[in-house]
Amino acid sequence: MKEQLENGAGKKSFRDYIIVIDKYLVPFFGDLFVTSIDYEMLQKFARWREEKMGREPRASTLNTHNSALNRIFDEAVARGYMNKSQIPVLVNKGRDSVRRPDFTREEYATLIRKLPSWIDAGREGKSRDMRHLLRDYILILANTGMRHGTEANNLRWKHISLFEDKGLKYLEMSVSGKTGRRDIICRAGTINYLKRIQSRCPDIAHLSFEQLIKSKRDEPVFRLPDGTASANLRQTFRILMRDTGLLTCPRTGQDRTLYSLRHTYATFSLLNDGMDVHTLAVQMGTSILMIERHYSHLTPRLKKEMLTGKRYDTPYDEYKAERVQGFSISEHDLNSPVGDLIEESLPHEPEEQPEEITKGTEPARSAENQSSDKTTEASLKALDMLDRGLLTEGAALAVIGTHEDAYSVAPDIRLKALELVEQDKLSERGLTAILGV
Repeated sequence: MKEQLENGAGKKSFRDYIIVIDKYLVPFFGDLFVTSIDYEMLQKFARWREEKMGREPRASTLNTHNSALNRIFDEAVARGYMNKSQIPVLVNKGRDSVRRPDFTREEYATLIRKLPSWIDAGREGKSRDMRHLLRDYILILANTGMRHGTEANNLRWKHISLFEDKGLKYLEMSVSGKTGRRDIICRAGTINYLKRIQSRCPDIAHLSFEQLIKSKRDEPVFRLPDGTASANLRQTFRILMRDTGLLTCPRTGQDRTLYSLRHTYATFSLLNDGMDVHTLAVQMGTSILMIERHYSHLTPRLKKEMLTGKRYDTPYDEYKAERVQGFSISEHDLNSPVGDLIEESLPHEPEEQPEEITKGTEPARSAENQSSDKTTEASLKALDMLDRGLLTEGAALAVIGTHEDAYSVAPDIRLKALELVEQDKLSERGLTAILGV
């Protein structure tokens, strides 16, 4: 297996098998003939292994151990040391995989809203720098599905690229870690978190984001302003979880770690984005079996449309708005300054609305007119947030409702859209969607 791995022909699982053979199989079975390994000997091995581990192994662990032992038996058969009929049947009676702690949509929204004030509460200097970096680290992990640790630590600016397809720009990362190198597509908001990291690093802050990407610099993405890559983000994250009251996941009873953000990405992708299991497995660098094993508890919710039939209880406009997701990157995302951003799919803090002044002599407006006015007001607010860099183009179009069958554009919306095009803050594609052509 080592030779095949060195020649680039081995399976990724070979590394796990080698560890199992060196750590468990050879220490226990090393002095035995393979033909002496029977059911009774396997039972002794199971008890020894549990004592060595200090716990009952999970089913997934036993699968790996059994596969490694089967490779030993296959080699013994190939060398004529035993017959296939002498190979004992290996069983798996390990614990079922434990559901992993993640964040619900509401918990994630709470976390994002509390981050700015939590950062300000930190001591000036390196402590606050760590909190700033952790904020963007959290957002990038939750928007890409990359693994905390090796994959994030190995990420360099040269591994990030932008490409265009059908008039839309996409952000891509090449990550390397546990399962080798793979390319992942990032959610639209990720570019803003990268730009915020860039703005805090003096050696690259003067570059435009596109210049930085094209320069293919071999420096770590996740680093402090002084250029050092901190290894203490795990501890800082635990402090954040404790301070915000989010440390323990109420559904699993386990404490959340930075790996919880990877599980949150998987959960959101399956439930909110409707991503298929195969695509998610490729994006996350894991197997379909692992996705199904760890997220099987989501199956009823994934099939909710099938199980409940057609939805009659939710207004059509609200239902459609819930399902619209924007993933592409607009020109505005590339050129706008970075501000305090909240994931566009999450709720924003409510803003106070001025009281409406009415004259007693005026007739009450019809419900239809009131609804039309509120729609126009919401659309203008969305375009204003797009103008200020608080929404992506895709999210703004979703709020305006250009995807709806009964959509019509008000004169004020048309005028505001043209102004944004003139300022290069709205693409022609976005304009034609707003104009309904």
